[in-house]
Amino acid sequence: MSTDNIGVAAANLDKYGEEDFFGLLVRYGLFVGAIFQFVCIAAAVLMSGSDSQDTIEDEARHSDEPAPGSGNVARRLHKIRKLEKKKRR
Repeated sequence: MSTDNIGVAAANLDKYGEEDFFGLLVRYGLFVGAIFQFVCIAAAVLMSGSDSQDTIEDEARHSDEPAPGSGNVARRLHKIRKLEKKKRR
């Protein structure tokens, strides 16, 4: 095989020919988009790790204390049930 035949064979392997400006813009845009997505996902993973510890501690702290006004609601429901029971008699 001569060098001319190798050049022709290599040109035939190139499916799309030379890349135009739009193709270059799309390729680099996809690279930038992929990097941006990686950074966003990494930030979400790293930031959620520190917040979850805080929320777990807050929930544990608040579970020991009764919610404000919950006693009033329970008393009111008990009173309504008691009145309904009296009406049935």
